[in-house]
Amino acid sequence: MTRLGAAQKPKVVAMGMLVGALATAWTVRAQADPDDALLLPTLVRPTDRPEVLRRPDASSHPQLARWARQLDWILGEAAQDLGLTIDVTVRPQVSLEELSEATLVGHARDSWVISPRLSLVGSKLRVRIVAVAPGTEVLMVRVRELEPRELDVSAMVMMRDLVVAGHGRAAQADGNDAITPAADEPAVTPARSEGRAVLALNGAILGGYVGFSLQRASGSDDARLLYPLIALGTGVGLGASMIAASEWDVGIGDAWYLSAGAWWPAASGLLLARAYDVQPVEDRFIYGLVGASSGMTLATVSLSLAPMSTGGATLTHSGGAWGTVLGGLVELYAQGRTDESPLRGMGYGAGIGVLTAGVLATQVDLEPSRVLLVDLVAALGGLTGAAVSSPFVFGEERTASENRAWLASMAGGTVLGAAIGFGLTKPAAGPNDTAALLAAVPYAGVIAPSPYPNGSPALGGGLRGVW
Repeated sequence: MTRLGAAQKPKVVAMGMLVGALATAWTVRAQADPDDALLLPTLVRPTDRPEVLRRPDASSHPQLARWARQLDWILGEAAQDLGLTIDVTVRPQVSLEELSEATLVGHARDSWVISPRLSLVGSKLRVRIVAVAPGTEVLMVRVRELEPRELDVSAMVMMRDLVVAGHGRAAQADGNDAITPAADEPAVTPARSEGRAVLALNGAILGGYVGFSLQRASGSDDARLLYPLIALGTGVGLGASMIAASEWDVGIGDAWYLSAGAWWPAASGLLLARAYDVQPVEDRFIYGLVGASSGMTLATVSLSLAPMSTGGATLTHSGGAWGTVLGGLVELYAQGRTDESPLRGMGYGAGIGVLTAGVLATQVDLEPSRVLLVDLVAALGGLTGAAVSSPFVFGEERTASENRAWLASMAGGTVLGAAIGFGLTKPAAGPNDTAALLAAVPYAGVIAPSPYPNGSPALGGGLRGVW
């Protein structure tokens, strides 16, 4: 062994004291702060095995894996914005078994533990965030079903709610009587049967029509019988709608969907009865009553399976209106003339249009504003088609071919306008959108400024996306 000289001993002692001081400082720094947070990786529930939690697999479930990566990034940014310090040293060492809710409390002795979970529910994402505040043994859970485009904002709000609630629990665990700050959003209980007024209005009108139809079908034209029957039918329809609204939760979309199921089939029955010249004339109102009853029955069956959004109800009314218009154009085209009322085509078109749109409304989710804008552009397209081909209908002598050309131009302009309006009103696809199937998008242009005062900027290109 080498012996230390007398001159070297003070240096060794000083170095030892320095190492000890550094070790003590490192130990103090390594102790977890109450604002430290362990953000665990997002777990997913694949649609093929929803009962199993697993890590995202890009090969078998690319969409879930992409959304999971996006959720990890969003929650990391949200946690730092809320004043938490993310601990990235422990995260890769946590096994899948330790991510279960039963074992999360053990990791929250001195820091936050946040474990997000993600799954698909139809076309929506189901986000579940489990958090444990430092020093507590209570699991706080926040769950929301949302559209993919809402993931950014909703995940940040969910994280904020958990952190605000967790700070209050941590203060209580420490014996502090601090009051937990309330969330910004007031607690609001959604109103039951928001569509009560719409349902009552349409029920009253339908009841009055039933009374009117029964009076006409009886062959009587006595006003002393007509008005009491209309008043009785209106009262019965109003009372029935109020009873239905009190027994079931009728939304605004549900009420307008029921009205579409009543009025467009009723119009179809009346138009067809007149087109086929049903005699006596009083019996034609019964055809409208049969149509309204059939449509209401189908709409009620549909609503018993799932509620209807306001966009779906708007789409159903739009289908009935455009079916009536296009059905009339088809009949006029077949006849080659424009000087008659196409009652038969309008009747069939109203029934087919509302039925088709009603079924489609149960499968798609559209905003009412988008449906109305598509209708507006479709109407403008039809007017443009009629204006462009208007020379065909000038003059005293018009042939069947000229009439058909004008009608075809009008119908084609309507369909083309609807397609253009649907494309123009399509929501922009974000990184979380289901339609965003490409993981990367190429780009080219200026990538950096010039380091010299009068120099040219640096040009380049590459791929940009979620990895």
